[in-house]
Amino acid sequence: MATITAVSKSPFAILDVDRQNGLGLVLSAAMPLAVFVIANGIAELNGLLPLFFSPLGLPGWMGAVLHLGCLPLFGVARWMVAGRGLAGQRAGWWIVALMAGMIGFPFVVAPLDSMTLSMVAFALLILGLGAMIRAGNVEPRAAMMMAPGMAWMGFSAFVGLSFAAAWSPPFAVTNSHTGG
Repeated sequence: MATITAVSKSPFAILDVDRQNGLGLVLSAAMPLAVFVIANGIAELNGLLPLFFSPLGLPGWMGAVLHLGCLPLFGVARWMVAGRGLAGQRAGWWIVALMAGMIGFPFVVAPLDSMTLSMVAFALLILGLGAMIRAGNVEPRAAMMMAPGMAWMGFSAFVGLSFAAAWSPPFAVTNSHTGG
């Protein structure tokens, strides 16, 4: 007697970023960039443009490349820890939160003053360091995968806080000079 077993697969099963093979790795690296592209399209429809950190005379596109280059690294780090039990899943969600912050950050910076912008960048850095520590406890190579992005975020937060402090009283005595 023959039996028939029906297998029902979701059409979106191919997009499973948690699969532990090469396709999962590629999808994990590409998915954050795809989400950024979608967010960019929605923002542009609403008249918003992303602004990227480009210090030391770098062109704006270079800042965008460095910022967006962090997203695949974070996606791969999330993939590395996602299949490692409960601690890996928790670390993965921390990395997802970091990626969401990195995707949203360029769209919220325009109306912020320099001090608020620096504080938001520093808060994102703290979130990233927390994600990196959690990922490193599960898989040390995942933390190393996140390191270049964290270095760029740290540099951004440091420069922003330095400029905000340099032009804010009581640090900047040139601001209090009345000129006369």
